[in-house]
Amino acid sequence: MAIGIVTFFKYTHLGFYRYGDDKYCESLQMDTLLESLYVWFQDKISLEDTLLWDDDTPGYSHRKKVYLKAIEKDERTGEYILVLWRAVGNGDGVYGIKADARLDDNTLYDANNAAAGERVIWGEASYYWFIPSKDLFASIRFPNSIADTNLMNLFFRDFICLHADIREKHREVKEGKHGAYTTVSFPAQQEGETGNLWFRINSKQYTKLTTRADLGAIARDITHFVKREVIAAREVNQPDWTRLFGKLPFVSAEVTKDTRKVEVNIEAKPTAEELQRIFDQYAEDYNGGLDGWRNVGFRKEGVGGICWLNSFVVKNVLPIDDTTGGGYDETGHYTAQRLFTALEFKRDSLLAPFGFDVEEIVEPIAIQELP
Repeated sequence: MAIGIVTFFKYTHLGFYRYGDDKYCESLQMDTLLESLYVWFQDKISLEDTLLWDDDTPGYSHRKKVYLKAIEKDERTGEYILVLWRAVGNGDGVYGIKADARLDDNTLYDANNAAAGERVIWGEASYYWFIPSKDLFASIRFPNSIADTNLMNLFFRDFICLHADIREKHREVKEGKHGAYTTVSFPAQQEGETGNLWFRINSKQYTKLTTRADLGAIARDITHFVKREVIAAREVNQPDWTRLFGKLPFVSAEVTKDTRKVEVNIEAKPTAEELQRIFDQYAEDYNGGLDGWRNVGFRKEGVGGICWLNSFVVKNVLPIDDTTGGGYDETGHYTAQRLFTALEFKRDSLLAPFGFDVEEIVEPIAIQELP
């Protein structure tokens, strides 16, 4: 049995904006974005077909390569599962997919069993669950996967700018101080409006803190940050208390076992803005708490005990049965369909914090033709 950590997010920007102006927006509905991506994906054959750009696209050659391994839709609820594949390294410590493998081929290779001469895209999976009816989505993180919502949002932005046909666009290649780059703008469509707009997409983790006053009141009383971790005994030099989210410092020169549990208390007086950044980063970096030890928290002036950050985060877990077809899946990677199957048993409890009616049925929404 594997456990995925489920963290919820909402979009703070999703639409077409005037440059430098948040007040004017022609919004894009989440289901329109997802349906457009779903349709685009249907005629893709291999993983390499789903890269949104190539090295000849001006301004993109330096970018991290992200592929769309799968996108599945639950026609009953209107919800989607996305599986992204972020290419990394040369196979050391990660899995790979043959570049020309069919998208329904879920065979994974590691560095020891990759066939000689095969083109393998080494990488890490990211899993996302979208609930358009409530305008929220969730990352589902497993030990062998990553959660990088900024990278996912960049993938969506590239899709809208380079491939989606949901509205008119102007694509230009310009020259900058670092060479040629691609710019994409969208003519305003509201009546009486002129000029070009630019696509923006940003998201924010759901927390139980709702105002800056809440953050300010908490930050004012913090005296220490606390991190519990399971580490290897080796020295890592990091200069200041921001190492809270990095690797922990050297514990002892006497190594008695491969790993050990440690707790580090670091004096800190964060501002409200710094505390907000910590909460935002916690959603991406946190991959513990399930074993009862790994976690991050803080101590407050005059208050005993530790307040753990996960008590402020709308977060839950999704169990996955790793036995398939009478065997055991050792890779820890999952298809979109397996995630939908697991969600059938946990959906109402996961969505309970949002007052979600689990009996509510969302009719499939087709892409609207825009003038």
